[in-house]
Amino acid sequence: MSIRWIASCIILINIHNHFQLSSCSIIESKSYIVTYDGYYTANIRYSIIKEATKITVNVEARPVLLSDFDVVEVSACNSTVFIESLQRSIHTRHVASNNRFTASLPKKLLGSRRRHSGDTEIRHVTKLLDVEKLWNMGYKGQGVKVAVFDTGLDKHHPHFQQIVERTDWTNEKTADDGLGHGTFVAGLIASSDQRCDGFAPAASIYAYKVFTKKQVSFTSWFLDAFNHAILRGINVLNLSIGGPDFTDRPFMDKVWELTANGIILISAIGNDGPNFGTLNNPADQMDVIGVGGINIDSKIARFSSRGMTTWELPSGYGRVKPDIVSYGASVYGSSLDGNCRALSGTSVASPVVAGAVAVMLSGIEDKRLWNPAVVKQALVEGATRLPSVATMFEQGAGKMNILASFQFMRRYSPRITFIPSYIDFNECPYMWPYCSQPLYAFGMPALINVTIVNGMSVSGRIMAGPVWEPFLEENGDLLNISILHSDFIWPWSGYMAVIVNVVPNGYNYDGTASGRISVTVMSDERGEQKRSTALLPIRVRIIPTPPRSQRLLWDQYRNIRYPPGYIPRDDLRDKTNILDWNADHPHTNFKPLYQYLRSSGYYIEVLGEPLTCVDLSQYSAFLIVDPEDEFFPSERQKLYDEVNNANLNLIIFADWYNTSVIEKIRFMDENTKEWWKPETGGTNLPALNDLLMKWNISLSAHVLDGIAIVGQTPMKYLSGTSISNAPSHSFIALSDLIDLGEEIITDRKANQLYKEAIFLYFKNDTLSKTSGFVAVFGDSSCLEVSTTSDTKSCIFLLESLLESALEGDLIDSLRQSLIPASNALPGKYSQNLPPPKRITNSNFAKYSKVILNISANAEPLYREDPKCQILSTAISQPVANVTLPSDLSGGRFRGDHSDVPDENQLSNELTSARLHEIVQFFDENGENNVEQTYMFSFNYHFNFSNGFLLFILLIIIIMYCRIVARRLIVRFRIFRFVLRRLRFSCILYSFCRVDNAVISVGAINDVYVLFDDVNCSGNPILLFIIMDKIRVRDLEVAKAE
Repeated sequence: MSIRWIASCIILINIHNHFQLSSCSIIESKSYIVTYDGYYTANIRYSIIKEATKITVNVEARPVLLSDFDVVEVSACNSTVFIESLQRSIHTRHVASNNRFTASLPKKLLGSRRRHSGDTEIRHVTKLLDVEKLWNMGYKGQGVKVAVFDTGLDKHHPHFQQIVERTDWTNEKTADDGLGHGTFVAGLIASSDQRCDGFAPAASIYAYKVFTKKQVSFTSWFLDAFNHAILRGINVLNLSIGGPDFTDRPFMDKVWELTANGIILISAIGNDGPNFGTLNNPADQMDVIGVGGINIDSKIARFSSRGMTTWELPSGYGRVKPDIVSYGASVYGSSLDGNCRALSGTSVASPVVAGAVAVMLSGIEDKRLWNPAVVKQALVEGATRLPSVATMFEQGAGKMNILASFQFMRRYSPRITFIPSYIDFNECPYMWPYCSQPLYAFGMPALINVTIVNGMSVSGRIMAGPVWEPFLEENGDLLNISILHSDFIWPWSGYMAVIVNVVPNGYNYDGTASGRISVTVMSDERGEQKRSTALLPIRVRIIPTPPRSQRLLWDQYRNIRYPPGYIPRDDLRDKTNILDWNADHPHTNFKPLYQYLRSSGYYIEVLGEPLTCVDLSQYSAFLIVDPEDEFFPSERQKLYDEVNNANLNLIIFADWYNTSVIEKIRFMDENTKEWWKPETGGTNLPALNDLLMKWNISLSAHVLDGIAIVGQTPMKYLSGTSISNAPSHSFIALSDLIDLGEEIITDRKANQLYKEAIFLYFKNDTLSKTSGFVAVFGDSSCLEVSTTSDTKSCIFLLESLLESALEGDLIDSLRQSLIPASNALPGKYSQNLPPPKRITNSNFAKYSKVILNISANAEPLYREDPKCQILSTAISQPVANVTLPSDLSGGRFRGDHSDVPDENQLSNELTSARLHEIVQFFDENGENNVEQTYMFSFNYHFNFSNGFLLFILLIIIIMYCRIVARRLIVRFRIFRFVLRRLRFSCILYSFCRVDNAVISVGAINDVYVLFDDVNCSGNPILLFIIMDKIRVRDLEVAKAE
């Protein structure tokens, strides 16, 4: 299950402390989180607020003595003054809303009436992931503190052995689970019931109740619980929640603090699949292990959210997430009544990984490796690549492989690694979208956002800048590489943005170009400086620069999404998604369109800068799809000139905009006590009308819905607009649609159909023979739909327009579907509906990259034209006589277990580890006159064919050890005044397979050597005991069944 953080309605926050500084109505109030620069007592925190402001506030009491934040309720009339005054305080870091968010239960697939044949079979994920091999070696999570942030856990639930602590951070006054989700999640981690066993039954469970049984929580509840987890020294924290808001600063800061303190945070990536760009926070953060879900057949679950991250848009490109995937569909786990049940969701996959991590950590003695970076490196490096059609933005590094990751940690040495570990434009589908479109000269660069994971320390710095090493044997000198990176890598991770371009003299090259980027990071770990260098291989497919007719430019610069503002959905009938948060990018929610255009032979380049920074003469068409931001006047003029005089074709797909509808769909956020009103419509029609004004084209404030028909092709028309004014010699398409805007405003179902113009095509041949066309369609939602979907898309319309651009005139099939605009639009703005106007009392300018403010008469005040980004070329050190291997993945596909240890190998390593534990035990008990017993165990399967050689080897070893033993005895006699009586010393040689050996000290004079599982294949155990003035009271050998 994923949690969608959405502002909605909930009860007023209980106020426990109140002090009055002035008078103002408390009925209409807002709740804020004030974070400080340190942990202070309540009195000190109150004094900071008093010194900063003189208005009336209510301060909620914190459940702990020391805290770094307060929840403050202030009257709405003074909220702005309060924020400004607190932000001026030297002890205040941030002031932000105390967000409320809700949860939705995962799907109960097992209990549905309709089942696939495989659904009836219960599969234990512990068996599917081979964790039993680690159990057999004694690793069951012992010594690992695991925190479960969820709906609580019953104290006496029969499935759990080690419930160390339960805490309630909600307003329900009980830590018990009233919903069942927290019990299920905890069960996947630590259940000891064999019917639905967890991964780490011996782990210490700390249950944090942060959700009520109504599935409600607040940011402040999480902050208090996070602080408590830090103080408790939690090792692993499972967070099966998330949401699209990556700007909740108090929450994000606390997550960073958690991981900086060594807490391994594992979080669900979200259940908003199969669309791309639907990642949830905090799983999308670099320092968090984000987990996606797969089915039993190891295919990406449809519900699992996909990458890329959208923080970096529009000027950058998203990072790879999730990190890994694991089983999340029809997984069996604990229920409230002590039985088992099956649930599905990424909140199921997340505790699967959390439990597996707890088991691995219990087998790692060096606790310096118990940190977020090393664990992420182990999971990523050990993951098994899914060989299906899943891309890296769907599966991350692949399916979790516990044994391979455990082996990685056992052999680990501190280092830095990259995610992804390489870039290969030839590897499809995993490297999508990079493998879907080659690079060429004079095109937009490819942006690759690489995560640097630093396993050496929580912080570090890149030394002397990354170095680009082009391979001369593979035409690496044809690539121009620019690199931007984190100045400071913290906590545990940082970014490296790689911008790849083809040099001009590669305009006619057809082939690949390769090289690598070398990065050295220095970290200071407890006064010791450490360095690590990692290499990022890059292989790029280059083609000759395509002709202009095949190149399209996509306007990403105009996109504004949630967060941080309330940007409403494009489809007003979609009640499940009230926010537009998928970034409107060709690689996210417009992926079906991108793939169709690529399969049709077009090359799509994405513009993340103003139009003034690009040469439009390189492109056949400029695509503006669902724009929210404004246009600079210089951009409008440039576009007008390019269309009229340089044969550029302008294609626009718009959406709705109606100020009355915007006002109607606002809602009261009860927790912040403020109205949430959209900052704009589905599309910024006032900005589009300003752009289209020079062609005498305008769009109306109508909100239309229904089935539209262009020619003979029906398509869904979801909350679109209409053409209200058109120039002469233009052509339009009419369709019968209902007025959805009227339905929303009046709350009455609309049935009447209106014949409205939904599409316009205009080309002014009278100005210039080289002029392009302007095409406008009133809806963009139809471009998000795949052409194979039951819901008809309008991709065919875009394809017809691109064919018209290629032909230089409107193609016949489309022309026959249109009528002259002069016959259908008698007057400007039909039906007397006023044109769309900008909202003067919104916060839109705060989120806009183009305007500073909106005047009282609804006119924008523009910012200065931004400077175009000029990237410096990375340091280049060409390398000769070096080439990349054909397979950069390292053989991480299913069926390739070359790096996965078998049980015998792990068992041998286990023996060595236990010997170290035995020696350590005797070291710690030297004061009780217990002497160290050195035990050397060699695990072999006895082979009669080599018996003679083994016998000779045995004699040599015995003779050597006798000499060593005598030398040890001489040394011990020197310390006889400390060690009064030497109890015993023995050397045990076992030439048979011993799986589990344990030494137990029952009394000072009694030592037992126990073999829990002796597998000698019928051969006797050979024991050689050397006794030299050494008393041995008892020596027993017990053979387990």
